[in-house]
Amino acid sequence: MRDDGDAPKYHPLPNQANQDLLNRPVIGGVPTVAPVKAFARKREPIKIAKSEECAEDVRTFCGKNTKTDNFAVLDCLQDDDKAAGEVSETCQHFIWQYKRDLTTDPRFDEAAGQVCKESLDKLPECHAQEKATGQLISCMIEHKANITSPNCKQFLVKMEKIIFSDYRLIYKFTDACESDVEKLSCGRLAGVDHPSSQGLTINCLSKKIKMLTDQCKHEILRVAELQSEDYHLDRPLFYACREDREIFCRKTPSGGGKVFKCLYRHKFEKSMSQECRTRLILRQKLMQEDYKVNKALSDACQQDIVDHQCLKDLQPGGSFKEAKMATILLCLETVIKDGQEVRPECVAELNDMRRALLEDYEVSPNLVMACSVEIQTECEPMEKGGRTLHCLMDLARTKRVNGEKPKERISSQCKAELKALLKEADVGENYELDPAMHEACAPVAKTLCHDQAPGDGNVISCLMQNIENNYMNDVCKERLMEIQYFIARDFSLDPRLFKYCRRDAMTFCHASSKWHDQNNLAPDQGPLLFSCLYRHVKLFSLDPNLQVSRSCQFEVRRVMHQRAISVELEPRIERPCLSDLASMCSDSDNLETKGQDMRCLQDHFKDLSQECRWAVGNFTQDEDEDPTLDRMLRDACSPMIKQFCSTLISDNADPGEVMRCLVDNKYDPKMAPKCRAGVEHHQIITLEDYRFSLKFKESCKDDVAHQCRGMKKKADVVSCLSKTVRDDILQDASSHRISERCRAELRYQLQQRSSNIKLDPDLEEMCSNDVQLLCANVSPGKSQVIRCLREHEKSLSKGCYEKVFDREKSEAEDPNNDFLLMTACKRMIKRHCMEKSPREMFRCLRHYKEDEDFDDKCKKVIILRQRMRVKDIHLNPNLEKACHQDMKKFCDESIAASKQDAIEANYLTCLRGRFARRMLSTSCADYMGELIKEMALDYKQDVALANDCKEEINTLCLHDKASDDEDGGQVEECLKDKLKQQAITNKDCVRQIVRVLYEDRVDVQVDPVLHKACSLDIKHYCHEVHRGAGRQMSCLIAALENDKVRLQKPCRDMLSNRVKMWEYAVKVAPPDDMSDLFVQITSSPVRHHFFAAFLSVIGVIFIFGLCCGRVTKRVKREMKNR
Repeated sequence: MRDDGDAPKYHPLPNQANQDLLNRPVIGGVPTVAPVKAFARKREPIKIAKSEECAEDVRTFCGKNTKTDNFAVLDCLQDDDKAAGEVSETCQHFIWQYKRDLTTDPRFDEAAGQVCKESLDKLPECHAQEKATGQLISCMIEHKANITSPNCKQFLVKMEKIIFSDYRLIYKFTDACESDVEKLSCGRLAGVDHPSSQGLTINCLSKKIKMLTDQCKHEILRVAELQSEDYHLDRPLFYACREDREIFCRKTPSGGGKVFKCLYRHKFEKSMSQECRTRLILRQKLMQEDYKVNKALSDACQQDIVDHQCLKDLQPGGSFKEAKMATILLCLETVIKDGQEVRPECVAELNDMRRALLEDYEVSPNLVMACSVEIQTECEPMEKGGRTLHCLMDLARTKRVNGEKPKERISSQCKAELKALLKEADVGENYELDPAMHEACAPVAKTLCHDQAPGDGNVISCLMQNIENNYMNDVCKERLMEIQYFIARDFSLDPRLFKYCRRDAMTFCHASSKWHDQNNLAPDQGPLLFSCLYRHVKLFSLDPNLQVSRSCQFEVRRVMHQRAISVELEPRIERPCLSDLASMCSDSDNLETKGQDMRCLQDHFKDLSQECRWAVGNFTQDEDEDPTLDRMLRDACSPMIKQFCSTLISDNADPGEVMRCLVDNKYDPKMAPKCRAGVEHHQIITLEDYRFSLKFKESCKDDVAHQCRGMKKKADVVSCLSKTVRDDILQDASSHRISERCRAELRYQLQQRSSNIKLDPDLEEMCSNDVQLLCANVSPGKSQVIRCLREHEKSLSKGCYEKVFDREKSEAEDPNNDFLLMTACKRMIKRHCMEKSPREMFRCLRHYKEDEDFDDKCKKVIILRQRMRVKDIHLNPNLEKACHQDMKKFCDESIAASKQDAIEANYLTCLRGRFARRMLSTSCADYMGELIKEMALDYKQDVALANDCKEEINTLCLHDKASDDEDGGQVEECLKDKLKQQAITNKDCVRQIVRVLYEDRVDVQVDPVLHKACSLDIKHYCHEVHRGAGRQMSCLIAALENDKVRLQKPCRDMLSNRVKMWEYAVKVAPPDDMSDLFVQITSSPVRHHFFAAFLSVIGVIFIFGLCCGRVTKRVKREMKNR
């Protein structure tokens, strides 16, 4: 016996009369039809199991429990896979007659009316059917989806197998298809009542569905829809596939289209019978005409179809509304690409359907009809599994033969149907759904693209990026090129491009919103859409309203890179250049696969036809604007892009930023030498014309036109713009002449200029002799040659020195121009100084450099830059700005001296002297305090001290001296101690040390060693005292002298030592004039003693005057007035 798994069990009819109807007597092998009036008379029930024709078959194939139920017997003999082919012909004939007569008996209608009374009331169309015609049950089966009664549903499930066994029993079928049956000779079958003819009329019409009238076609598809519930209902397929089901789908329960789906999955198994395979293909063809024939897909996707209105474009006034499978696939694929939700079970069914389309070309009737000649002549030996489709794809690609005019190898009709099928199957979305491609590329994808999730075109895109990889095999490469040929010509076939650029294409390129409409694209509109998008990617800076999204820019450039593999993937070049390619670039097959065909065209640029020359010229300009189109550069740098720029890739950044990422990381130790060389070569090439740097051109094009008219070389333009920006800053202009966007890009270009002397042609030319003489063995990269020149600045020629000094000024004014600083301090800037202006950035870094977690490399560069800035006031723009008025007021002589020798330590000497006397303005005093503190931590920044005490430092404080790093104040401490010990006799050195001690007295923050020792005491005892003007220092001195205050030992010891040093300094270097005396008294920690003594003297004189009266003799008035 057959086990139907979860198929519903039939409930007995509700009364004995109905059961009697099934068991009525049989006369002469034909069941009698008693008059309606005689229905009430009792007769002895006749069982099929006891009939002469079927008794033996029932005993052989059916269990004991089925013999009393005629429906159970019908199930057993008709639908059991094993019994169906072995039941005797006389029994099958008896059953056939029994079912036909049964459905036309009026008592059968009455019985059905009782079982389905509630449902019939809701189906007036069926209630009105004429009795005893068999149409009532057929009508109810037609509307089975609207019936909710469980008993009625189960009754109809049983009756379906009777109704679908003869087309004459199907509701409306005979009337709709009678003329087609006659016209197409589908009714003249030998022995129409013979069991082997069950369903053959429907099968015949199904094969010729393209030739049917609309009414009959509708009925055929409706029958196929109803049959899709259970494969038993499709009688020809059931008989053809009963043995195959036992082999492949024995454990698959019938119902819900499960058996169909299982058989489809094994359609190309070698052991599948040809007859069954043919029936399955026929049914799949019907699915293309009406998606509901695919029961599994229809059930899984019905709600999504309704939610996303996939049927709204069907003609509302028409009589028939079958939706083609292509309509549903394209609609739901568009919904998925648009990021909207589609149920997972529906997505799974869509993928199964797409796999079926790519697996077997015969499933697509239109393709078979349009490409019949090509298949027979070119692809006949091909097997299934997608190979025939790929054969047709290959024919669509124009082959070039040297010296011969290219010829089309495929008809336009076939090419159009092939494009439609590939669009319906969404061939670019998931390579696993294409059996031929999956077979060829699975090993490659597993090796090269194991980190890419299937779907969304990820694997295909990955394979294209690795098409020249050593792991790529020739067959996979060929399959990729076949598919990419069509993807390059249909914008919607590239999932990622479509996803990120769909809205931009609609906005800027007037693309239709009905992507799922097969007729919305003209033959050449696909390539035109991409060209339009690429044009907007290149020209987006002209008008912000024309700017495509950032993600779309990235995808467009990704596609451009992939198409650089071969000219045939560039329709805008291939079409006008076919003849030129055939005549000049067909010597080697490798030209097509390795991307050398474009280079060949460029090499023969002068010999190209006018149309081809125009196309190649445009593409060459694109390469200039986007150097990553250079395959050699991209191949060398692809691993580096993944290593250093993965974040940009995941964020869909445009290639300009990816190239910038490579430039920023070109000196990383992990950067491949070939990639570094390619990046620097690219940078050097762009020096020839500023327009070759796409981002620079887009940012500064208008500024160049206004401020640097006529200039083309990038170095000239950068110098011109930089000078304009500097002049605006120095003149405190209310508005900048250079736009903010251009200034930002200019900073980057200046930074790169300082990274390599080869990127600074002016400096390289001016210092070429100096480089050979002083830095011959120094590598030009990492700014090393430039650093070498700075270290030997006293030995440089005049012209070279001036150019180097000019570069130092530029970097000091804007640290963003300083490659070494920005590279070493990138992380620290991001952490501490992101919000600071360029002028404040260096000051910010200097402020945080003493933090414990501060980067050591950054700290070393900051120290180098601090030492550089003290050489000349112009190299410290913050100091120049803060002390501008003070320099005019106090340092005129120093300014005059600085004009003579360009080394302006005199400025600092002047300002430091006024700082110790507390004569500077607040802003200048604050900045000088910071500067003096930094000098205390690194004696090399104190040029006067370092020069005048050079011998003493080397001999007395050598162990405290640090070569490159700052010394933390230990050298100054050493010199102070040696001065106190009278170990220093050099008057110049003594004067400098005393000057430092005087500066220390101004406030505790200026003395970093003391400040560090007393920081906790300041917070505890002097937290309410504002810093500056010696207030906190006075507070500490007062605390030191107060017996009730107990300072911490390190602070007490250090402060006591400072007081003694200050007293010693006064002895060693007494004041030179009254102003120095006044400063020393007012800055002395014990100045209140001086003030007390001074007031005491004044008081004594006053009291003496009061007590003693006049000292002189009185004189008369007359004597005074004489």
